Amino acid sequence: MGVRGTELFDEVDARLSEIKRLFTQFAGDAPSPGDSRKTPFGRLDLARIILWGRALLEREVAQDLFADPAFNILLTLYVSRADGKDVSTSAACTASGVPTTTALRWINALARRGMIHKRSLATDRRFTYLELSEKTGAALDRYFDLILDRAAHPTAP
Repeated sequence: MGVRGTELFDEVDARLSEIKRLFTQFAGDAPSPGDSRKTPFGRLDLARIILWGRALLEREVAQDLFADPAFNILLTLYVSRADGKDVSTSAACTASGVPTTTALRWINALARRGMIHKRSLATDRRFTYLELSEKTGAALDRYFDLILDRAAHPTAP
């Protein structure tokens, strides 16, 4: 693996440990009922951290080993929906982290499964936007809730 490979793994391990520490800190710092403080860490925050962590892993360790275009696309659509932003097909291809032709195959596969919907502009059919289906959005909400619950109770079975 070499010295540089070992250093990269140590760096990733250290950053993952820091993320775990932050999850634990945020979970332990959740406001009690009636507390006027905003919850410090929620689904959207988690989705953003996962996107950041995936990009970090691909950049720092090995892009060709950690490509997961479907998950990258779904996370991007999840975050963009919460931000009220449209995601074009070309932006989703970029977010996927794989070549455009591969990304388009994944987008079509997600659409065939009903996980995402394609929406064209009435004024210009050349532009297609993607959005999560309600069912996929709800599934991702459950996924993030389970992770947040585990972060709040790291020793639970």
